[in-house]
Amino acid sequence: MDQNYSAAELRLAKNHARYALMTMFFFAGFTFATLFSRMPALKIIYDFNFTGLGLMELSMSIGGLLIMPVCSNLANRYGSKNLTLMGFVVATLFALIPIMPSKYLLFPICMAYGMFVSLFDIAINGNSILVEKAYKRSILSKFHAIYYVGTLAGALVAILFLTLEIPTWAHFATASLGIFTELTLLRPYLIKERPKKHTEDKKFRLLFPKGILLLIAFFALFSRVIEGVVSTWSTTYMNEVITLPQNLAPVGLAVYASFMSVGRFMGDIVRNRFSETFILVICSCIACLGLAMFASAASFGDAAFGISVVALFITGIGMSCIVPIVYSQAGSQPDVTPGTGIAMVNTISGTGFLFGPFLIANIADIFGLRVSFVYVWTLSIAMGILATILWRRNGKPKHK
Repeated sequence: MDQNYSAAELRLAKNHARYALMTMFFFAGFTFATLFSRMPALKIIYDFNFTGLGLMELSMSIGGLLIMPVCSNLANRYGSKNLTLMGFVVATLFALIPIMPSKYLLFPICMAYGMFVSLFDIAINGNSILVEKAYKRSILSKFHAIYYVGTLAGALVAILFLTLEIPTWAHFATASLGIFTELTLLRPYLIKERPKKHTEDKKFRLLFPKGILLLIAFFALFSRVIEGVVSTWSTTYMNEVITLPQNLAPVGLAVYASFMSVGRFMGDIVRNRFSETFILVICSCIACLGLAMFASAASFGDAAFGISVVALFITGIGMSCIVPIVYSQAGSQPDVTPGTGIAMVNTISGTGFLFGPFLIANIADIFGLRVSFVYVWTLSIAMGILATILWRRNGKPKHK
């Protein structure tokens, strides 16, 4: 923000930036829910099995992996506000996903989609850290809460569209139009940072995390795999394992998204009271409990539906605060801009959100979907171990 602004102008500018980012996070979640609630339809359109759907998601993951090493350079050179222009490309590619003439043309589109989603993710999260610094208090969790409000809204709209038999292409086009509209109207209100200008930054370099950032990156990897798998496969699990009707299958995603958003709305209150690394330990333990219940829900007979809903509630609460804290930790490290810190962590972790579901697809085809969620549960144990290491490095929990 320009230091020549008056106090009133600065207050108005940061408020506008905050609400603009909330809208962008909302539509990011809405688009995500639209994509994965329509996976059964895409399976039919392109004649996929589970592995085929996994390859589609893997293509997105490869795209994200290819762009990640230079994301930090782009963020450092152009700033997070300018990078949000990538959202227009995301919207265009998203509308193309259900209308490609063959699956062989779909995979390159998905790869490009993964690349530009990663860039847009870096942009809005980097700008949200700038807004948090402008407020001088913790508000980052609310942005990520709004993402899951968007996910919930997307899941509910998907249930409505499926019930009304709205074509998949029209569903995707509607979400794409929403992205175009909100970006056109709200991008001007974002905070424009002043990236650091260094002689060594004139050329792109592959920047990878090290030290504490490396530890944060691997914790983020496990958490994003878990979050990605639960978000993308809970609908299929509710349909095939818990045996809900297909048009009600997105209820699983809606339940999870609801409690993720509740937890993230409360997250800033918790972050203002306790150390962030201590919160990561507690959240990891809660998520571990929820995933254990979800993986075993089908063993409870008639109570399976109720157990799975409770499990999604617990898992959502456990996972809710993790990503905002990880981004806050990564974006607050010395000697890096917020966007650069996030991008360096995402070099390792960013593709986990998409790569995890591909691995789950293969495990599900070989051993069954229930066994694949047992694997996810083991990742939550590893996440808890890393959280404990981070906590010990920072000392005992303390009230803020």
